[in-house]
Amino acid sequence: MPPRPLTDAECLEALTLRKQYKSIQEAARATGKEWHWLERRIKEAERRNLAGEMRELVEMPAFVEEGDEEEPIEDVLARQRKAFERKAKAAEARNWFPIKINEDKPYAINWFGDPHLDNGGCNWPLLERHIAICRQDGVYAGNIGDTTDNWPWTGRLAKLWSESEVSNKTAKRMAEWFMFSAGIKWLVWILGNHDAWNGGDEFYKRLGATYVPVLDWRARFRLVHKNDSETRVDLAHGRKGNSIYNPSHGTLRDAKFGQEADLFVTGHIHSFKLDHYEIPERNKTTWLAQTRGYKWFDHYGLVNGFAEYQNGASIFSIIDPITGRVHCFADPEEGSEFLRWKRR
Repeated sequence: MPPRPLTDAECLEALTLRKQYKSIQEAARATGKEWHWLERRIKEAERRNLAGEMRELVEMPAFVEEGDEEEPIEDVLARQRKAFERKAKAAEARNWFPIKINEDKPYAINWFGDPHLDNGGCNWPLLERHIAICRQDGVYAGNIGDTTDNWPWTGRLAKLWSESEVSNKTAKRMAEWFMFSAGIKWLVWILGNHDAWNGGDEFYKRLGATYVPVLDWRARFRLVHKNDSETRVDLAHGRKGNSIYNPSHGTLRDAKFGQEADLFVTGHIHSFKLDHYEIPERNKTTWLAQTRGYKWFDHYGLVNGFAEYQNGASIFSIIDPITGRVHCFADPEEGSEFLRWKRR
């Protein structure tokens, strides 16, 4: 025997119930009806266009008819397109961006390895000597990242806050001093993993917004001189790849397989190596610099059996603006003496 035809009233009843709940299943549970009982009547109501007829009999308020809680989807999509265009433009502007150096004589850049200013093991006597060198004529600087410890507020590393003698607020004051008041002529800062924790990356970006380029993890830029000669620098907090035989393995990997540069500088792993390296396949000679930074007496290195490096806290690069050629020193004090001779 064929099923009894559904009446409009039965279909409208099911449609009304569906509108009252988030789903057919929820409506079925609330009313004690089978979900397929409701589904059959709802589909039939849609086929007969009973929703339109019901709307003619009942006039809903404006917030139902027009909606007032959600942003129109067209506006959402337009905003997303605009956001992408803005991000794409920003990314392009940071790809091998130029820094104009108006020096007539050879000049230097001291690449500060991970400072960790607030750490109890920060080698302040050494750091202060290197800061003093950066106050000399013709000496500029770059920061490889991890300016402070900035331990995470949650997770297993959060306990390290209890071992710090410096508060979060004071650590930020130290970072601000390092950027603005230490007398250093900064060319670029990059942010390491410690800088990014606890939203610290936004702190640094706002801090240096109109003063110095502050970039996440890596900066690739061109030092452009008066005669249009260029020196290409690839600066990264850390790089892909490690080797127990070669502390600059990741740096070498980028030099061989990435885009060409005259100088590659890396930090992060608190080890040191400095190579003047020829890549014959590219007919290119470049410098590979792995900085060890200023953090001494590292407990993590102790318990994991890593011997502590004693050299290469910073790398001191001297650049000839006529040719764009680079020469690097592992000791900024020795490098600064050579620079004074070159600038006579």
